[in-house]
Amino acid sequence: MSRHFIDMRSDTATHPTQAMRQAIAEAQVGDDTLREDPSVNELIEKATALFGKEDGLFVSSGTLANQLAIKVHTNPGDEIIADSHCHPFRNELGAGPFLSGIQFALISAKRGAYAREDAEKWLRPTGGFPKSTLLWVENTHNQGGGHVFPLDKLDELRAFSTEQNIPLHIDGARIFNAIVASGIPPTEWARRCDSICFCFSKGLGCPVGSILLGEKALIQEARRYWKMWGGGWRQAGVLAAAGVYALDHHVERLADDHANAQLFSELTAGIPGVRPVHNTTPTNLVFLDISETGKTAHRINETMREKGVSFSVPNAKMLRAVTHLDVSREDVQTAAQVLADSVR
Repeated sequence: MSRHFIDMRSDTATHPTQAMRQAIAEAQVGDDTLREDPSVNELIEKATALFGKEDGLFVSSGTLANQLAIKVHTNPGDEIIADSHCHPFRNELGAGPFLSGIQFALISAKRGAYAREDAEKWLRPTGGFPKSTLLWVENTHNQGGGHVFPLDKLDELRAFSTEQNIPLHIDGARIFNAIVASGIPPTEWARRCDSICFCFSKGLGCPVGSILLGEKALIQEARRYWKMWGGGWRQAGVLAAAGVYALDHHVERLADDHANAQLFSELTAGIPGVRPVHNTTPTNLVFLDISETGKTAHRINETMREKGVSFSVPNAKMLRAVTHLDVSREDVQTAAQVLADSVR
């Protein structure tokens, strides 16, 4: 039996628990392209009830959910107002311009949390400019170190979007981390946006899946593009059943991931040459600057992998560690020690 490998590259590294596997095995299924899969329908009903939205679309990934949101909210030539480190700009291979013909008006914001006045500066006048048609918020923010978007700033952006008749979308890939960390319930986040999506395959511990939520007409339009882009699937209930189980059993335990990330931050704070990129660890993401070690992040991570631990490498001077369902408190302690040994 090989030794336990501590995979902290992402919370997508989670494996289904035995109880989740049982739920998958017992799932009732049907044809979801016809909206006849009972498990998918149950998942949508549960998610829409939690967030107070009219309808939902269960899809394969957060990127697909984001791109569908862009497609239904914009027209070719339009512009999306977003922070400069948002996921669809940095991590979706240019899908927004390619699939929807849009461009981004990018705001430089601390940990991804921009304010109304920032958005106002990018609102285009009529004439020879692209039309501003969507406000984009990421919560929690990946590149912002798991930062929870402040509710007061979201209120200001919502007021602005209403005044300008511009929809607001929340990329909530890790929205349940924000919910657990802030104590603010799902409906409070969702009522401040026109659409919201979240991932099942990150902190919730499912093997596959994300969901896009919004008004019925919006989701009906999204379903058209979902099918057009090859996203339609048949007996998807085997995946949806995992999502149902996760919503029932894996939300409150996210607090454990947050506590483990905080411990990891504390344990790595004293390692020579290693310093935190962000001054707080609000949820489950920890970014570390290793530029003063005299080694590249890739080299350090290769050394760590030989010792049974792996982080992700955003660039040559940075490591990212993510706590999740398959990372225990003991794993975090081991990972911090392996990092310390590897930078020496």
